[in-house]
Amino acid sequence: MIWVTWRQHRGQAFAGLALIALAALVFLPYGRAIRDAYAQHGVGPCLVRGTGGDGCQSAMTTFMEQFNGVANHLLTWFTPIPGLIGAIVGASLLGREYEHGTWRLAWTQSVPRTRWLTAKVLLVGFGIVVITGSLSAVFGWFRSPVDHVSGRFSPGAFDLEGLSLTGYTLFAFAAGVLAGLLIRRTVPAIVAAFAAFMAVRLPVEYWLRQRYQTPVTRLLSPAGHWGGIGPMAVPTTPGTPSWILDQGLVDKTGHPISAVLQTQISQRGSAADAYLRGLGLHLKVVYQPANRFWTFQIIEASLFVGLAAALIGVGIGLLHRRSA
Repeated sequence: MIWVTWRQHRGQAFAGLALIALAALVFLPYGRAIRDAYAQHGVGPCLVRGTGGDGCQSAMTTFMEQFNGVANHLLTWFTPIPGLIGAIVGASLLGREYEHGTWRLAWTQSVPRTRWLTAKVLLVGFGIVVITGSLSAVFGWFRSPVDHVSGRFSPGAFDLEGLSLTGYTLFAFAAGVLAGLLIRRTVPAIVAAFAAFMAVRLPVEYWLRQRYQTPVTRLLSPAGHWGGIGPMAVPTTPGTPSWILDQGLVDKTGHPISAVLQTQISQRGSAADAYLRGLGLHLKVVYQPANRFWTFQIIEASLFVGLAAALIGVGIGLLHRRSA
């Protein structure tokens, strides 16, 4: 089975290696430029001692304006990659057998068709883990200086730097296997699998992820924070900003103040802090601490790997019933 699987999927394996090489060619040199600028602007020492004074705020602003947008755009181009890789590889696993009629030969040998499918899924799945793990390492190295300033919970970082990239790809792969079994055509199965992948991933990213653990809520003194608070306004380890979910001014009872009053306060300029203290107002911040990054990665990866296992189980069950 190992030899047969390699013969059938070696083209996809070479394409995966080429993708890793392309990512390294694009991201590693630019990542070196980001690191050089990070050291030149003195961003690291600023994060350790705080952003105030000694030109730190200006240095960090310059660094982020220069690289944050570009880093996000480059990684955004790779965002569909896990869905496409998984859908293409998974849909061809069974869809190609049905289209070419080779299933008649493959499933009449000494290896039962359910064992045949299980072995191929495990072998190809292992290859997916190796390829996506390598891509994740490249992406993480490339973006790490920017992550020290903006945090790793931003979509460009969270989706591609940790375990979740592998989970996404395995889920799309499993959806492709099941779609190929049901549709029996490779291209329609790829489309169906990718659509299923996006239908699950988008709600997870924009609604479910922030609810993996109860967010932390803090009431902060407005002194020094008026004009909007950034990731460093909440307790965090230097260089690992937290994920701010919501922030705003609240009164003594904890209720948000009106937008009109916020506008009036903002117009007071440097006198706003004293005015806020006089009114008894506070800044309410709702956030996920930075140290929850790997916990969230494990939760999200486990969610998608669990869904992948369920889809593969359904596919094996359907194939077994057809053979019965």
